[in-house]
Amino acid sequence: MEVKVVEMDGNYVKLEIRGEDHTYLNLLQHYLLEDEDVEIARYYIPHPLQDRAELVVKTKSKNPLEAIKEANEKIVKACDELLAQI
Repeated sequence: MEVKVVEMDGNYVKLEIRGEDHTYLNLLQHYLLEDEDVEIARYYIPHPLQDRAELVVKTKSKNPLEAIKEANEKIVKACDELLAQI
């Protein structure tokens, strides 16, 4: 996965993500939207044959990159719990 910050301003960030598709991005969006501080979390894949997606996150007060980090940590925890049950 390759991540590039396209735009960042206060509580808003727009990232370009290469090497990921709906599988990861939908899960990330789900966990972001569970955060009470996240106002907007959406991703967009311009074309299915392009290896590029855009992720937009807007928060009320916290750094949006911190919100993304926390959501990723929750994903890792959920995967670890699942693997422990198998």
